[in-house]
Order: sequence, then C-alpha cells, then structure tokens
Amino acid sequence: MQTHRTKGQDLQSGHQARVRAGRFSWRRLRRDESGATAIEFAFVSTIVVYLMVAIIEYSMAMTVGNSLEAATNLSSRLGKTGYVDEQAQLDQEETIMEEVERRVGPMIDIDKVEITHEVYNDFESLTNPDVIVDKNGNGVIEEADGDSWTDVDADGFMDGGSGLGTGGEIVVYRVTYPWSVFTPFMSQFVGNDGIIELSAYSVVKNEPY
Repeated sequence: MQTHRTKGQDLQSGHQARVRAGRFSWRRLRRDESGATAIEFAFVSTIVVYLMVAIIEYSMAMTVGNSLEAATNLSSRLGKTGYVDEQAQLDQEETIMEEVERRVGPMIDIDKVEITHEVYNDFESLTNPDVIVDKNGNGVIEEADGDSWTDVDADGFMDGGSGLGTGGEIVVYRVTYPWSVFTPFMSQFVGNDGIIELSAYSVVKNEPY
C-alpha cells in the first residue's frame, strides 16, 4: 500500500535530517586530529626560534670574547718590546689598537673597544698596589685637580698608574668591549640592560729597551 506524505511532513523530515547531519559534522570535527601538529607547532615555534637565535648569539659572543683574549695576549707581547710602527706613523698605544683591530675588527665595532694599561714597579706590587685617586680620570695625578696618591710600599713608584712603562716594568693590559644583545627577549635577562661586558687582560714584563 502506497503511503502519501503531506508537504508539512516532508518539511519536518528534511529539517530533522539537516539537524542530524549538523550533529554528525560537529562530532566529526571534534574527533578530527588532522592539522593538530601544525597547531602545536604554532604554539611552540616562537619559543624555539628565540632559543635558537639566543644560542647562536651566545656562541658569537663567546667567539668574540676568545678572539679578544687572544688579541690582547699577542698585542701585549708586542707592547712589551716597545715596538712602534714608525712607517705607519703610529705611537705604541695606537700600534697595539691596530693589532687588536686586525684580529677582532670584522666581528665588532672597533670604535667601542677600550684599552687601558696600568704600570707597576714589580710583580709584588700587583697584589698590593698604591692607592690612587684620579677624579677626572685623565691618568695624570695632580693635587690641583683634587687627585691623590698614597705610596703603599714606599718605593717612590706609582704602582697602578696609567702608562705603558719602560724597560723592566710590569704592565697590565685590559681590553673591554660592550657586546649588545640583539635578541629582544634575551636582552631582558642577559647582561646589564642588554649589554654584556666582554673583557680580557694580560700581564707582561717589558723587555729592556
């Protein structure tokens, strides 16, 4: 026997079918795990990239630090001989700076490199230097500028004063460079306001010259 459906029954049946189809699609969507890897990667990729950049930058800083130390050692040996590149019309300090630039220059801003040197009468004075107050930091001790010097070992020699010394004297070379951390996130946790102070020093005894 053939059953006839009214127009209203057909509309209601179609609506119920669409609802069942919608529920079925939503269940499928919740169970579908395709693309989950891409979503997970989107969450962790930023951290991974920053970590990789931080590792690369740390390696660069250590490379510059090691190169700076090697350049300081070699340059101080050059300085203890009193060698001056007269052909280039450079004094002793400029000759040392040129040597540092030759070895480390391509990796840093050479204008930010600072070289200081302190001269001592003997090795014993390194552990017991004189008390020097240089208020204006010009390396010249003058009472008129409010500077003072206390000769601790009473040898008449200003141990710890600035200078390259002469033959037989001890010179401590210090080379420093402010390495700027270029990774924004890491600069908040590394160094002082994103600046790592790379430094190297060398102690030599000047040859007689």
